[in-house]
Amino acid sequence: MPKNQGKRDDVLIAPLVQRTGLHGVYLPSARLGLYLAFRALVERGQRVLMSPVNCETVLFAAVAAGLRPVMAPVSPDDATIDVERVDWTGIGAVVATHMYGLPGRIDRLAAECAARGVVLVEDCAHAFQTRLGERHVGTFGAAAAFSLSKHARAGSGGVLLLREAEAARRAAAMRDRLLLAPSTAGELRTVVAPLLRDVVYALRLSTPAWRLARALGIEATYVSDDSRARDLAAVGHEDLPAFDRWMSVGSGGYRNAHGAVQRRFAAARQRTAERERARRVAGVRLLAGLPVTAPPVRELADQPLFRVPLLVEERDEAIRALERRGVITTALYTPPLDEDFGAPLTEPGPTPEVASWWTRHVLPVDPLQAARALPVLRTLAAPVRPAVSTAD
Repeated sequence: MPKNQGKRDDVLIAPLVQRTGLHGVYLPSARLGLYLAFRALVERGQRVLMSPVNCETVLFAAVAAGLRPVMAPVSPDDATIDVERVDWTGIGAVVATHMYGLPGRIDRLAAECAARGVVLVEDCAHAFQTRLGERHVGTFGAAAAFSLSKHARAGSGGVLLLREAEAARRAAAMRDRLLLAPSTAGELRTVVAPLLRDVVYALRLSTPAWRLARALGIEATYVSDDSRARDLAAVGHEDLPAFDRWMSVGSGGYRNAHGAVQRRFAAARQRTAERERARRVAGVRLLAGLPVTAPPVRELADQPLFRVPLLVEERDEAIRALERRGVITTALYTPPLDEDFGAPLTEPGPTPEVASWWTRHVLPVDPLQAARALPVLRTLAAPVRPAVSTAD
C-alpha cells in the first residue's frame, strides 16, 4: 500500500482493498479518480473508448487528461460496450462503465485490451459491491474508480484502485497537488443531504418532497446545455482546474479535501451499505422476474445492483406513476454523450441508434424500493428493440 496515503485513509479504503487485493487511494469523488487514472496510465493524445450512455463527467475527465474520447458500440441489453463490434484502430485506452452495476462483457473486454496492449480503466461508480462469478468488478483492468455517493450514499467520496503500486503512488501524488482545502459548508451539506434524502424516501413524501429535494440540491437533475461543447472545445490545455466548471456538475466539491466529520460519515455509510446488501439483493430478485427487466439482470439476480434497469415503452408516464407512490427515479443519463456534445469533443460510434433507444426507454429502479414500485412496474409494456446489424 502506498506510504503517502496515511493511516487516516485506511478505514475508508479498507472495504474495497480487502475485497479486491489492489492498491487504494481515497479521493473526494470518483470522477477525480477517473482523471487520475487517465493521467497515471495513459499518454496524452491517446484515443479512449467509452460508452455514449454515460455520465458526462466521464467524458470531461478524459478531455481534461488530454485524451480523445471515442464513442463505443453499445449493447441494447445493458448499454455497456459491445465488444464484438469495437473498431480497435488507434485505441489506446478503454473506460468500461458498469452502468447500474451491470458489468457487461468485462471479461471479454479485458481479454481484448490485454491482447492489444490497451489500458483498461473501470468506472465502478455504480458497482460498489458487484461480482462477476468469484471476481469483484474493478479487478479486470489496470485501475478502477468507485463512488461512495451511490451505494453508500455518503454524499461524496471515492476510492481509486490500481493494480500497480507505483501507479498508485503517482496517482496519490497528483491527488495531493490537486486537492483544495476542506469546505466547512460543503462538508455539512454532503453529510446532511443524504440523511434528508433517506427521510424523504422513508416517509414516502412523493412529488412535493421530490421537488423540495431537487430545489435543495439533494437530488440533481440533468440539464443539457449546448454551450458546454463550445466552451470545452475552446479550452486549449490539459489542466484539471480549467475544467472545474464542468467537472463540478452535481458535486461542487469534487476535489475538496475531506475533513474529519466527512471522513467519519463516509466510513459509517460504507458500513450501512454492507448492512443493506441483503435487502438490495432481495429487491433485485423481485425485479428480475419482470418481463420488461433488462436481460442481463436475470443472470445477476444475486448481486446488490445499484439500480435495476427496466426497458419500457412509456417511460415518462411510468416515472410519474412511480412518483405518486413515493418512488423516485434517478440516475438517468440522456441524451447519449455523442448527441449531447458531438464533434469536436467526441468521435461518433457505430450504434448511435441503440444508445438513443436505450436512453429513451430505460427506467432504473432502486432495488431498495422494489416492493413499493411493483404495482406500477407490473403494468408496463416493453418497447420494440432497435435492429442491430450483425458485426462483420
